Amino acid sequence: MKKPYSFLFVLLVAWGGIQVSVFSGALSGGRIPSAPVSYPLPSSHVALPQPAISLPQYSAAPALTLFSDSLRCHYDHSYSPTQLVAPGLLLTTGYVVSANPYLHTHVDGCIRDRVQSFRQEHNVFATHYEDYFQYLPLASVFALKACGLESRHGWRDLVCLTAGSCLIGFGINRTLKAFCSVERPDGRNFSSFPSGHSTTAFLGAELLRREYGEEYPAVAVAGYAVAAGVACSRVWHNRHWASDLFGGAGFSILSVALTYWLSPYLRF
Repeated sequence: MKKPYSFLFVLLVAWGGIQVSVFSGALSGGRIPSAPVSYPLPSSHVALPQPAISLPQYSAAPALTLFSDSLRCHYDHSYSPTQLVAPGLLLTTGYVVSANPYLHTHVDGCIRDRVQSFRQEHNVFATHYEDYFQYLPLASVFALKACGLESRHGWRDLVCLTAGSCLIGFGINRTLKAFCSVERPDGRNFSSFPSGHSTTAFLGAELLRREYGEEYPAVAVAGYAVAAGVACSRVWHNRHWASDLFGGAGFSILSVALTYWLSPYLRF
């Protein structure tokens, strides 16, 4: 087996092993009934023995919200400026290189020429596997939970967060493709920036990181490894410029962050 194919095989085996080998712990807990309360009687009355009966204490039920079935209610959805650093750098790099004619020619063009020269010389990875692998991180968000891994949110919340992230991410992607009108390196159309495959793959990778990354860091690493492979394959097959990949990755991470920030304000 050739070395590139061996590396891909090992990556896929590791990814599948993570999905089926780790299971979540059982959730346990309870409340100890409080001690009986005795009330003072007037002095003219004879004190009678108090029955040793105690009633359990119940706390008031929290208000129902769209995001109320989480197993870990302490998860912080609040806005943090530090979460804008990574997507901001990716977006700025992608847009500046794509919009500046000099950088587009000497950065995007140079990368394209080197990659295509190497591809023609070695002729490997001719199949467009990224057309299918782009959905792997996104599908794994639900597959891992079905296999038993404990995510930060329950099923209903997970579906709502994923749907909201996809709605924002894909909406921005389609709008920018029509607005920027950047020609693809192979010249087939003018919808190069940002990359749709990169948006899909990195959106799923960021969801994996937020839901499973704290307890299972390997899941987050694997998700971003697959997303990076999908993004690089778009340049490899001459479908996108390098700046398109940075733009797609930045917008996808930002769309997930926006969805998580807005989630506490969505109520029945």
